[in-house]
Amino acid sequence: MALPPGARLLGRYPAPGMHSLNAETVWRELTRAGADRRHPWRVVALCTQGDQGPQARHLILRQVMSEQRRLLFYTDTRTQKLREIDACPQVALLMWDPGHRRQLRTTGQAARLEDPRAVQMHWAKVPEAARRDYATVAAPGVALVAGTAEPELDLAMARQNFSVVSVQLDQLEWLELGHPQHRRIGWSWDAAAQTWQAQSLVP
Repeated sequence: MALPPGARLLGRYPAPGMHSLNAETVWRELTRAGADRRHPWRVVALCTQGDQGPQARHLILRQVMSEQRRLLFYTDTRTQKLREIDACPQVALLMWDPGHRRQLRTTGQAARLEDPRAVQMHWAKVPEAARRDYATVAAPGVALVAGTAEPELDLAMARQNFSVVSVQLDQLEWLELGHPQHRRIGWSWDAAAQTWQAQSLVP
């Protein structure tokens, strides 16, 4: 009897090399993505819940803190995504590696980084040219005045408009498309045991 996609199996799914795939493998790959600008997982789709329903946008993965299960991203303080996170911290993240045909879906709790010293440390890493992205007088997403080619900038306000978003992950799901078989496995964070609990899935 055929099982629907994503259905849970009671036993181990018989995919070649499945024993070598674990949560640590996933975190090592995420750590590489946070350090390598060319890694396909460096560009992450962040999904939030907005007033008009689900909202998605791409962000750049800036840092991975595997021991804390955290991913860090930079954004403008005035963006809609931060208001959505404040209202509903539960978010989903999606990454895709076309070369290896690997998808990673995750969920977790998002929050603004509040420690001013930590935020300043991240701001120091932003190149001068990139700081202009946080210097627009109008908030991101505001319509430009007709006939205006570029938004007005106030470079003195750039640091004030800079925020760091931290997402602490509680679910991981890896899908790898391959031959002769695909493989799919999920992990849930067990707070009591302080470990990731694995579950094989039908691809």
